Amino acid sequence: MVTVILNVYKRPQYLKEQIEAFENQTVPCDIWIDYTVPEGEQMYDLSSIAPNAKITTRTNQNLFHIGRFFYGLNAQSEYVFICDDDIIPGKNYLQHCINIIKNEGDCVLTGYGLKFDRNIPRYHAVERYGWHSLAEGGFNESKEVDMAGHNWFMKRSSLSYITREMPYSFENGEDLFFSYVLQKYGNIPIKVAPHKPNEPENWSCDPNKGMRMGNDNNATWRQSNHLPIRDASVKHYLDNGWKLVNDK
Repeated sequence: MVTVILNVYKRPQYLKEQIEAFENQTVPCDIWIDYTVPEGEQMYDLSSIAPNAKITTRTNQNLFHIGRFFYGLNAQSEYVFICDDDIIPGKNYLQHCINIIKNEGDCVLTGYGLKFDRNIPRYHAVERYGWHSLAEGGFNESKEVDMAGHNWFMKRSSLSYITREMPYSFENGEDLFFSYVLQKYGNIPIKVAPHKPNEPENWSCDPNKGMRMGNDNNATWRQSNHLPIRDASVKHYLDNGWKLVNDK
C-alpha cells in the first residue's frame, strides 16, 4: 500500500484524470487529497469526483505547497507519494519506485531532478533529468540529483526531516527545502528513476499531459516572485550546509 497525497487548489478539472491514474496503479493506493479553496471561489464537491479518497479541506487558510508534506506525516503506510496537480504517472510507476529503493537502497525518488553548481548560488540547473528528458531519448539508469520536484516517492520516515528547520519561504520552494533537509539531516540521496522511452508504464508523468496541464495561467512558475524566491532559497540553503552532489 502506498499513501498518495494530491493537492487541489485552482486545477480541480484535472483531479478525475489523476485519480484514475492512481486507481489503475499496479500497487494499491490510499488516496488523500489536500484541498485548499481559493479565496472568493465556491468550494467544489470533490467527493463526487473521488468518492474513495480521504479529503482534507481548508476554506480560509492557504498552506501553499509545503502543507502536503506535513499532511503526509499522518500516513501509516511504509511508502508515501506526494504529487503535483499536473502529474499523470504511468500505471507501474509506484511499483517501479519500490523496486528501485529495494535494489539501490533508501532514497527519495522524483520525476524531475536538478543538479546545481555551488559556484552559481542561485536557482540555475547545470543538469536536469526526468520525464522532460524523454524528448531527448530518456535514460536507463537512476540519476542522483540535488533537488526533487513535481513528485516525491519515499519511505514515510523520510518526511520527518522537514520538521528540523523552518523553510526560507512557505510560499514557494518547498522542493528546494525538502531536498536540503534530506541531505543535511538524513544524508538521503535523491534520485530520478529510469525513464526508458519504450516503458511508458514506468514514467513518472505522461509528457504530453504534463506539459499541457503545467503550462496554464495557474502555474506557479508564471508568478513574478517565483524566481526571486528560488534564487534566494538556494543561496540560503547553500550558506547553511547544503552539500551538493558535485561537492562530494
